[in-house]
Amino acid sequence: MNIDRRLKINAQISEEAAEWFVEFRTGDLEAAGRQAFDTWIRSSPEHLRAFLEVAAIWNEGGELDAQRELDIETLTARVRAEGNVVPLTENIATNSQAGLLIALAATSKSAPPRRLWHRYTVAASMLIALAAAALYGWDQLYREPTYATSLGEQRSITLSDGSRVELNSRSRLRVTFTHALRTVELEEGQALFQVTKNVARPFIVRSGATQVRAVGTQFDVNRTPTATIVTVLEGRVAVTEGVPRASQANTSSEGIYLAAGEQLSVSPQAASKPARANVTKATAWTHQRVLLDSATLGVAAAEFNRYSARKLTVEDTGATPLQLSGVFTTDPNFLIEYLRQRPDITIVETDTEIHIIRHVARSPAQ
Repeated sequence: MNIDRRLKINAQISEEAAEWFVEFRTGDLEAAGRQAFDTWIRSSPEHLRAFLEVAAIWNEGGELDAQRELDIETLTARVRAEGNVVPLTENIATNSQAGLLIALAATSKSAPPRRLWHRYTVAASMLIALAAAALYGWDQLYREPTYATSLGEQRSITLSDGSRVELNSRSRLRVTFTHALRTVELEEGQALFQVTKNVARPFIVRSGATQVRAVGTQFDVNRTPTATIVTVLEGRVAVTEGVPRASQANTSSEGIYLAAGEQLSVSPQAASKPARANVTKATAWTHQRVLLDSATLGVAAAEFNRYSARKLTVEDTGATPLQLSGVFTTDPNFLIEYLRQRPDITIVETDTEIHIIRHVARSPAQ
């Protein structure tokens, strides 16, 4: 049953690869189509393999691999055996985003026409692989997957090492795993990490110039427009602030240590001292809630902008900033309706913005 199921899956992948190849051969794919192809080919090495096999069969006219017994490694080995494989020049290697080799078919006059055709078609299949690497990033196909969420979307991800990531709305991260290091780049948004312990292979989260190093722990990283906030739920992490990427390798063992129940905020200017954290508040988003604790209108708007299709802006002209406390759903409409009830606040809405205006309180004499 497992064999039958695998055969069905392989047949389905081959059909999908053929359909994609025909799409590229017969018409111009629009941006949405190319994005769909990008998603399909990234999802499994078997998808890439099937696509290249279809391309090789097209170029070969069915003669190279009529029984579909050759894989990409065999094709590569065959070309290398011809003695016609040369390294890419430095400029080409840089432009292709991967240190691949180009198979150059030698036009030897002594070679029979059929053998020359064989060389050209194998070389063509290798060049297709090079083009795929240049377009999509060969290293990212296998080592640097990127995960992202759109407005109002939350996503749970299990990484290849067993670690789990909960990704908040409007968030994006890139994963790079090697044999010695596990690295995650939080490019925007917020994520909760539950790290599988491996002392020999540290887990590092980067948020701009801030680096969080962990072994086996659970912690939340919130990248806001002005700072990165790190909250530890279990275990301990080391936070390094403002270290340039080129020198991080020499300073990864240093930093500010946070234990379970502690929080740290790092801005481009400085890092706060570790303080007791309101863990419930920091992780309320995992339950589709926003917990405000004496938050100014500006802070509240910044928090809800992660879930709002229209940008929330604030103008507070009061003598002292208004502070809000309470538990809200992540739907910004509930916050807006709550604020509408206040006599000192006016809400002005446009197609792109929701402007929150707090007026100066007037005394009875006025």
